[in-house]
Amino acid sequence: MDRVDKYDQMYLELGFAFILIGFFYIAVHDVLFAAHSILLYHLLFFAFIMVYTYLKHYMVKKNIFKRERLIFVFKIMDISFFSFGIVYLNIGEWAYIFTILILAFTSLVKGKRQGLLLVAILIVTTFLIYISYNISVSNQRILLVEFFTSQLFFQMLFYYITVILFVMICSKIQRNNMENEEENKKLLAQLEEKYQQLEAAQDEIKIHYGKLKDTNIKLEDTNKKLTSSIAEFYTLQQITQAISSIFDINELLKYVNDIILGVMGVSYSTIILYDEKKSKLTVHTTNIKNKEELDILNNNINCNILMNALNNSKPIIENFADSDEYVFTDGRDVNSLICVPLSTKTRKFGLVLIEQKYYGAFDDENVRLLDIIGQQVGIALENAELYQKMHELATIDGLTGIYNRLYFQERLQKEFSKAQKGGYNLSVAIFDIDHFKRFNDTFGHLFGDKVLKSIAGTVKDFLRSTDVFARYGGEEFIILFPRTSTEEAYEKVEALRKKINQHSIKDNLVTACVTVSFGIACFPESAVTESEFIRKADDALYAAKNAGRNCVKVADVWIRE
Repeated sequence: MDRVDKYDQMYLELGFAFILIGFFYIAVHDVLFAAHSILLYHLLFFAFIMVYTYLKHYMVKKNIFKRERLIFVFKIMDISFFSFGIVYLNIGEWAYIFTILILAFTSLVKGKRQGLLLVAILIVTTFLIYISYNISVSNQRILLVEFFTSQLFFQMLFYYITVILFVMICSKIQRNNMENEEENKKLLAQLEEKYQQLEAAQDEIKIHYGKLKDTNIKLEDTNKKLTSSIAEFYTLQQITQAISSIFDINELLKYVNDIILGVMGVSYSTIILYDEKKSKLTVHTTNIKNKEELDILNNNINCNILMNALNNSKPIIENFADSDEYVFTDGRDVNSLICVPLSTKTRKFGLVLIEQKYYGAFDDENVRLLDIIGQQVGIALENAELYQKMHELATIDGLTGIYNRLYFQERLQKEFSKAQKGGYNLSVAIFDIDHFKRFNDTFGHLFGDKVLKSIAGTVKDFLRSTDVFARYGGEEFIILFPRTSTEEAYEKVEALRKKINQHSIKDNLVTACVTVSFGIACFPESAVTESEFIRKADDALYAAKNAGRNCVKVADVWIRE
């Protein structure tokens, strides 16, 4: 059923339903409000309309006449019958809704031309029926001048103008729909053409597919070799990059272990370090999470087979691991393993151990790749040790063995930022040795160095591990107390002052005691910035010297001895 037939069928069905509704409306209305004679006329009119509607359906269904013309004739008759009912039988102005319905369907399906034609027929038909009705009722002609000047004429004029505008709107909708349908037809035609082209292309692809399949088989073999080479190159590149950028041993080994897990695809990967002082192997980094399995590995890591691999610098490959020989696998569901040494020409750092749950998991290529990784990690460990030694040289004061001013500034910045974010106290104490120049002048600079080292050792032994102690310059020292209030800092520093005062320094025949003066500042009580923090402590130190030395002063606070 095309679009026109669909709307025509809808028109016939809605028309039938509309007539039934009108019939019941008139019947109820006349019973309640009108004379019985009017009811009889109305019932006869709707009985006629029902018979006419049935004949309409029958003739359309049987296609007795040409369908399109027949439907248009029925629309004209429908308009005429309802105009007759409105004028002669006074069935009510609600019947105009049906005429508007007819015009709407006509305009939406056939367009503006047929819609306006039906409007013209409606106007002429209604005018003629109205004239004939007035002549039959009054038995005299009606003057056209009187009709055109009557209120009824203006009501009908407004009604028809509204109907014409409504038809124009429906016609506009119909034209847009037709344009859309034409566009859709064009698109459908294009899609059909594209589909045919795709079918042709698909046939051509099938022809080439057979050739490509043979080529792909050859490429797969080449790709396997290339993938293996790329994985090896990528692994080495990542490790090389880590060596040049990561100097922290723990971070570096964890990073390398993650790379090994990803590249080798093993169940477990473990990096084992060798302690030269204790001559023992210890697990440093592993992905083993099960505590029982980790205990088994730790307790049996110093077995002969692993120690021999380290001492002889020879890799181990085992695809059918026996727990009697490899005791660290007992009860761990490990059936294949590779172990390679981490070593350089000068040092043996440890081993890399990878394990798999399956039998026959490894080949010589795996050993070769892991051995290359082991060599690179050995170089990385050697570099990390050198970096650690250089870092110590850069941050440790050569004379006293405590931190230098550069390291203290770095720690101060970090601890101050933590205190600001965490909202906790941070205290600092600056002290120097009273009359230190007199010691140098009296006993010489060597004894002065002895005093500095002795004082530094005494203070270092007294402090907590979380405190930061550094030589600030000359005979001046500085202590940072994290999470310490002013009162707590004062108590600690006062106890330290007394301890130094009681400490004797001996060098051959020379024995001396020294006193020190302290200045304390606290964040956020005394200062809110780093520079102010240090300046306030320095000011407190000068206050202690001005107060006679050998005492403790707190910034912005007067503390009596």
